[in-house]
Amino acid sequence: MQQLPLPDCVPAGSAVWQLALDLQAPPAAEDVQLLSDDERSRIARLRRPADRVRSIAGRAALRRLLGHAVSVAPQRLRFGAGAHGKPQLLSHEGPAFNVAHSGRYVLVALGGDTIGALGVDVEQRDSSMDTTALAPHALTLEEQLALAASRHDTTIFYDYWSAKEAALKALGVGVSEHLQQVTVLRQPGRRLQLRHQMAHWPPLQACLLPAPVQYSAALAWHTKD
Repeated sequence: MQQLPLPDCVPAGSAVWQLALDLQAPPAAEDVQLLSDDERSRIARLRRPADRVRSIAGRAALRRLLGHAVSVAPQRLRFGAGAHGKPQLLSHEGPAFNVAHSGRYVLVALGGDTIGALGVDVEQRDSSMDTTALAPHALTLEEQLALAASRHDTTIFYDYWSAKEAALKALGVGVSEHLQQVTVLRQPGRRLQLRHQMAHWPPLQACLLPAPVQYSAALAWHTKD
């Protein structure tokens, strides 16, 4: 498990870890043992073996990192879920957290003391993706114009997508129905500016994360009141 370097704009105490997986290998027995019966049952219902490998590894890594953060044995942590499935820690007071996976990588993010909620996302880029057809359904007009100016650069499309998904995960709302409610504006370096028109949503901040070749990744957060 590798801890990623984060831009200076990320609040102090926050961290993101990256796991590289062998999707052909069976899940590690020590990872499975950390999971609750409910987690094992839910993961067992996943149809694709690769999805089960990613889910077990991500959940076990989250338990280890959160357990260390709150000084509790990982297997003693109890989780619930919000209205849109975002995991919540029920058994102990702990930092904001989120997990994402795509391809052979898993990201686990823990927030610093000032972060109220955060979201992380990683996407394996598909160079055959028809971004021209997908953009009107996923991007705001401002983002579509920027993408068109780049001649529909696949990397830029996935950077937008990962940032929007991270932002919506931080908010704990459904992703598919809110993609066009958030506009991503690229800033110097890895910084991103996020804009939205939803009065009941807090201000959001975000950045791109270092990612393996052919992947895009982003972190988004809002601070405590």
